[in-house]
Amino acid sequence: MFSALAKVTSRIDKTNDLKKIVDSLAKKQVYVGIPEGSDRPEAQGEPITNAQLLYAHTLGIRQKEMRDEMNPKVESGKMPYSKAYQMWIQSHGSPLWKSPPRPVLEPAIEHNKDVIAKQLRKVSEVALDGGDPEPELNKAGLLGQNAARGWFTDPANGWPPNSPITEERKGSDKPLIDTGDLRKAITYVVKG
Repeated sequence: MFSALAKVTSRIDKTNDLKKIVDSLAKKQVYVGIPEGSDRPEAQGEPITNAQLLYAHTLGIRQKEMRDEMNPKVESGKMPYSKAYQMWIQSHGSPLWKSPPRPVLEPAIEHNKDVIAKQLRKVSEVALDGGDPEPELNKAGLLGQNAARGWFTDPANGWPPNSPITEERKGSDKPLIDTGDLRKAITYVVKG
């Protein structure tokens, strides 16, 4: 007597399921920054949002007269600066304007990209295992938020100290740290 054993295998095509997971995940975005409507108390008589304030510090502060000269719509009779010059000033600041750029978001994320990338890999793993990636996306957003908030006091930011005039006025040589409102306004959102 002999017996025959047969091995039966079945293949299930999960390509469409995988495509749905990847497509769904590709629509998700994690944003770190300051939402445009984030109000702050009026600064020197001008209402300005925290988003606008962070933008200004990222590109360098401009005196109103100089901003007007750079705005081609201003009817000042002066020729506006070229786009190339404007781009250079925004990227590098200007000693003439006495305020260097102090970028926050991009360099903070870049400086912490390994930790954030590791968390984003976990997002993919959870999604591919059939789990809900939303909690992991929130953790990635929180990592980005904390990296940006920490950048204000991180020596790796390379920011020059406040000018002596600013230091005397506010009593500190630490740039962008007065009330902490700007730093606390940085948050994250998950969309998609």
